[in-house]
Amino acid sequence: TEVVYKYNNLVLSELDDVELMSSDNPIDIVLYAAKHTSRRAKELQKYNYLRTAIDMLAQRGWGMDDKRRLMLFIEMITNLTDEGLKARFREYQEQLDREGKIVYVSIAEEYYTRKGREEGKLEGRLEGKLEGKLEGKLEVARKLLARGDSPDAVSELSGLPREKIQELLN
Repeated sequence: TEVVYKYNNLVLSELDDVELMSSDNPIDIVLYAAKHTSRRAKELQKYNYLRTAIDMLAQRGWGMDDKRRLMLFIEMITNLTDEGLKARFREYQEQLDREGKIVYVSIAEEYYTRKGREEGKLEGRLEGKLEGKLEGKLEVARKLLARGDSPDAVSELSGLPREKIQELLN
């Protein structure tokens, strides 16, 4: 009598980079991250991958929340521990923000506090000097949409009707 167990296995080093990066499957992006940011990877390699990942996600047609969640997961897999490189990554995100490009997520441990500060600033601006001015409301609505807030939340915060928010999305 003989019992033979055969298991499928996945060898990260054998995966094709081009195939992983061109795939529209988020799991392939995670596999690429795992392949290139293993425990043996140097901190600079991890930092460079995070920059590549944020640029790569910008090109995907996925929803903002999906991109944020995926980037947060990739940051956890990458496990960048060098404080100097974390600061450089935050600076890169701020640079993208200044250029008007959408930044999906900050370093994982700062994500939720940063988002809260941004929401507070936008709400304060809306309630303050921009209140009642259509152009100001439109500006706030555009920023909220770029950040990935839902149309309903944008309508509520900006005071604009849902139809106007839909026009901004198109």
